[in-house]
Amino acid sequence: MARNLHRGHSERLFLQSATGSSTSVTYLSVNINEYNVAAQGLSAQEPAPILVADPHKKPKWTVSIPQDADFPLKPSQYADICARSDQIVKQLSPGHTHIHAGSWESQSATSFIDVQEAHDQGLFSLPVRGQVQPHTGVVDDGSETGVRSNIKEQMHDKNRDSNICKKSLTFLMESADAGMGKTLLGLWMAYGLAQEEERSFFIDDTNWAYGKYTTFFQPPPVPPCQPPPTTQRLPCPHQTRHLVVSTATYRYVFAGIIEPVSLKRHSHMPATRKHHAFSLARVGHDALFHLTGDDASYLATRLTELDSGTHSQGGRTIGLHVRRGDRRPWEPQYSDSYIPPTSYLSAAQSLLNQHFNPQNITLTHGAATGISASTFLLASDDPDIYTAPEFSSSTSQIHRAQSQIFLASKATLDAALPDPVPVPISDDPAFIKFVEPNVGWEGGFFASIFWGLGNAAEGRRAARGERPERAQEAPNEETMQLREYVGRAYLLELKVLGNANGGVVCGVSSFGCRVLGVMRGWADLRKGGKWKNVDGGYGGWVGLVEGD
Repeated sequence: MARNLHRGHSERLFLQSATGSSTSVTYLSVNINEYNVAAQGLSAQEPAPILVADPHKKPKWTVSIPQDADFPLKPSQYADICARSDQIVKQLSPGHTHIHAGSWESQSATSFIDVQEAHDQGLFSLPVRGQVQPHTGVVDDGSETGVRSNIKEQMHDKNRDSNICKKSLTFLMESADAGMGKTLLGLWMAYGLAQEEERSFFIDDTNWAYGKYTTFFQPPPVPPCQPPPTTQRLPCPHQTRHLVVSTATYRYVFAGIIEPVSLKRHSHMPATRKHHAFSLARVGHDALFHLTGDDASYLATRLTELDSGTHSQGGRTIGLHVRRGDRRPWEPQYSDSYIPPTSYLSAAQSLLNQHFNPQNITLTHGAATGISASTFLLASDDPDIYTAPEFSSSTSQIHRAQSQIFLASKATLDAALPDPVPVPISDDPAFIKFVEPNVGWEGGFFASIFWGLGNAAEGRRAARGERPERAQEAPNEETMQLREYVGRAYLLELKVLGNANGGVVCGVSSFGCRVLGVMRGWADLRKGGKWKNVDGGYGGWVGLVEGD
């Protein structure tokens, strides 16, 4: 017989440690007599970790998500579940005050019980927020692409139940980050993790700020089974059968291979763990990073141009990725500004010398010809970089990495489409319709500018830190079109730079640089390789960083 949550209330469980000190954590609990329980905090109708007693009266924990909850939950809700679960694990483990992030999973393995198992054993009943309804499921959107979309009030029939995956991992594209790089890197690592653990892999793009996944990428491999109901899809612990991953839960999912914040000075991660993080991302890159539509065609044409031009003349192409905007370097000297263009040019020149003159001797005629035929491919979020004196006066050939789509400055926009003239809305000249002026990308990519695309008021709210996690209304068509252009430009630039045969130069503090490292391959990340980091605050490649 299933146990109900004690009085349907949330409770604060106070545990006495072996040393006599007491700590507390808020979560839901069944009535376990061994512990002192006082009602306070969460509602039993909200997603939360819960404490249950197994058949041997030993405390275990699992996660309770209401049966009628929509999928996906908000990223912050998943993060909150993990944070509260973390506290439960520490409370239930001897010497819990000394548990660190790397050992969290091993500690939770002994105290966690999966949702379905707990339910089957009658340890608890799944709550509902209102009137009892059939399960809200996540089903295929009909395109048979492997990308799953949320269809509310979808009936959960027996045939679908019989084909639910034994183990799965669902990656949520939704993120509080305006940029795409952090999501992209995590997506690849999550896919690699799913393959490593033999989990069926799903992508949910329901609330992704950039729109539909298949607008940018070819469809991912289609799993041979269906995802489970919302109640079984948990953000933690790692050993749960059906794992949900989002940018908000990276630190829990990738515990042990995510870099600590202190890496901005130097890395503490063993090389084997760093290589593991890279390997996961590389598996995801190989399977998922395939552009679609016009962008795939343009990319093929652009790479052919480089082969028939620079490469056929014996030259090399070197990619330069210059990130500015709201991403500051880790190097203390430039932490309040940006890495100067000369640093990129110097590193690019060293890559050419590394290829054409590795012994650093007098250049042969062939080497000199190869260097003069070489091209630097420049990509930046700051449109003014392309006309920066350092680049425009360089003796090397410098070209845009791609010219299909690129971010424009206000001056460029005004030249093409001048700011509209305010329009009177009545005979009274005092009443004039306010018209938003053109907004360019001077200085680079800033989150407030991105969120304000097609909706200036939303951008101002973002700048004040007042943007809600999930908007009540869907973005308008103009907003989504502009965001799509931003995403497509970013991905095209990564693709061209990643294919530069002479290497790439970038600052590792930016996610784009880390993605480029995955694209280049592990050999290029080693000393003497073709991936050059110019952010002196950290030497080599890094994947995900806690708190970044």
